[in-house]
Amino acid sequence: MLVVKLLHFLWADVVTVFLTKTFSQSAYIFVPAVMFSFSKQVVLAQAPVNDVVSWPPGLLLLATIMYAAIANAPDLLWEIEPCTGFFLANGLPKISITRMKRVTWVANACHFVPGIRTASGISNFWIRANNITHHARTDALKMVLKTMHCVFYQEAQHYDKTLWNITPAGLVVPVGINSSTASPGSKEHSEDINIPSCREFLLFAAIDYHVFRNWHVNVYSKKKLVFSTKGMPPSSVIDVGSMEEALPVVIAQMVRRPHSQSILRGIASLNSPERIDSDSSGPYNISIEDVPDTPVCSIDFHSYAPEGYKVSATIQELAVAYHKVVQYIKHRAPDFAHPSLHHHEVAEIDVGQTLWIAIFGGVLFDRGRLTIQNLPGRWAIKDSDPDHAYLGRLEVVLRLIEPYGMTSTFTEIIKSNGISRRSTYAFLLAGVFAQAIACYFLTVGTSAGVWTSVALANSLFIGRLTDLHSLFWGKTLDTLQPGMKMCVPGSTKILAIATFDRTTPREGGLRPGLLLNLVGATASLLGAIFQNTTRNALGFSPFAYTPAWVVFTSVALCLGMSFLIAGTLIFQQIREKTWSHDSELPTRWITYTTLISSCFVSGLAIFFYKSHLSHLWPVLDALVWLSGMPLGMIENGYCPSLDMNILHMLLTNRWIMGAVASAVGSVNPSS
Repeated sequence: MLVVKLLHFLWADVVTVFLTKTFSQSAYIFVPAVMFSFSKQVVLAQAPVNDVVSWPPGLLLLATIMYAAIANAPDLLWEIEPCTGFFLANGLPKISITRMKRVTWVANACHFVPGIRTASGISNFWIRANNITHHARTDALKMVLKTMHCVFYQEAQHYDKTLWNITPAGLVVPVGINSSTASPGSKEHSEDINIPSCREFLLFAAIDYHVFRNWHVNVYSKKKLVFSTKGMPPSSVIDVGSMEEALPVVIAQMVRRPHSQSILRGIASLNSPERIDSDSSGPYNISIEDVPDTPVCSIDFHSYAPEGYKVSATIQELAVAYHKVVQYIKHRAPDFAHPSLHHHEVAEIDVGQTLWIAIFGGVLFDRGRLTIQNLPGRWAIKDSDPDHAYLGRLEVVLRLIEPYGMTSTFTEIIKSNGISRRSTYAFLLAGVFAQAIACYFLTVGTSAGVWTSVALANSLFIGRLTDLHSLFWGKTLDTLQPGMKMCVPGSTKILAIATFDRTTPREGGLRPGLLLNLVGATASLLGAIFQNTTRNALGFSPFAYTPAWVVFTSVALCLGMSFLIAGTLIFQQIREKTWSHDSELPTRWITYTTLISSCFVSGLAIFFYKSHLSHLWPVLDALVWLSGMPLGMIENGYCPSLDMNILHMLLTNRWIMGAVASAVGSVNPSS
């Protein structure tokens, strides 16, 4: 091991020497030096420095490409692949292929997102959420309400009995005010009351979320006190009989919360000027007449939603929602209240359950994203419409969480966390700028072509915060995607993830997407156009042309790999006879485009060299780019359903095709 470490450190020193001393003299070794210096593999033996420096131009680049393609796992090569990023613009499906839907794929995750193309594959199921019917959403909400409830009942504590009374339904009213509507056990049954909508449940959760329970707020109307939170039981439900009665309650709840969540916090004034303090518990005074008709809240439940997607509503909308949910709680009290419910037990709002009632009821189907994953068993989607796909999964989810529903233990399986991506644009700009610089100088200072330059640059940036869709995940591979999450009971695995905006789920490691690949391709093209100008301006050594035998070696390797792939598939299909099956569509498309393109690239490379047309090498690069489109298109930017060995050989062949284009572009045009 000591020898291995010494060799590893020796190679690091060699790389440093390359980067600092030999770049201006032997520019074509810059790329391999960078590639090897970033390698996580411990290299047991390397060629002596003098031998490497004396290699012919282009040979070390070819050797590096072969090493990078063969020695890395196929999923890593696929993430580096420049073409796949074009289908990841925001990480959501853009294409739906009919034949892919005919296959009974089995996937762990199912994403319900509005405005996308319903798509399926071995990696993910994608369902257009706004295609889920109103009838299915109503059924879903009824199913959820049989397992979950927005309140739970327990012994009343920490409240002033001289100011508050507890009704038979477990709600609270100020002393001197009677319960406004029918009490539990009356002839009015729960089926006679309209079930609030999922949006109203969401607003009800927002009203009580992050409230400072000990704050004293006085609400006035025409200079008359109409409601006060003094001595109010924590998380209790105020018994209101109309929207007008709910209005001061909601205003008070909007005041006693952080400034970022409601503008009413700023409107409210402290009763005594000498007590003005950001940490003061009040009393805060506010008049109903001072409340604007515009939205008064902006709440994301600690899910790091963009500002435009946070829960926002006017005070009237909040009051209507509060009233409707309160009436629902009252009429369901006989079903949910403890059998020995007396005036000393109170209904406490469970924000978490109320929020997930709204989520599972479909509140995100027209705007956000809901992912259901890690369900027991094998889940397919063939011949399943959006309604059945959702209701079937929801039924299993509810069965799993049933022991936690309607109890205070529900908080054990839910959480909201992640890392905000709004404050990471500085890293995005730095990453894009670095990609442009790397691709430009790889093309200027080495024999690498456009596709090869972008691929090599991507290999340096893989797993780092460099693109728009990468912002979703944060700055490292270990950061959590933001959102509201439900865990599998008894496990740390995530059962469901909900986001208020149409975000992409985290899939594997970070990889370059549309923006980074476009910037890289553009910078490489500019580098190819201004190669001589830049080299002369910066004092680079004269460009060393690639020998002809390197071109022929690259072509031989390209054709040899193509024949190897073809032979492997032929022998495989002689036994399996599945080539025409719909499940083999990804294999067919990628094989056809790669093998046919490799033959064209090899043939054109020889023709361009023999005809002194090496300046047409961009045609070869264009073929390499176009032939890779099925890699990202088939499953919308996610790793396609191919045999990993076949995928590895196909991706290796693409790197060799890039080497062919690079070699032709760097030969002496007059040779």
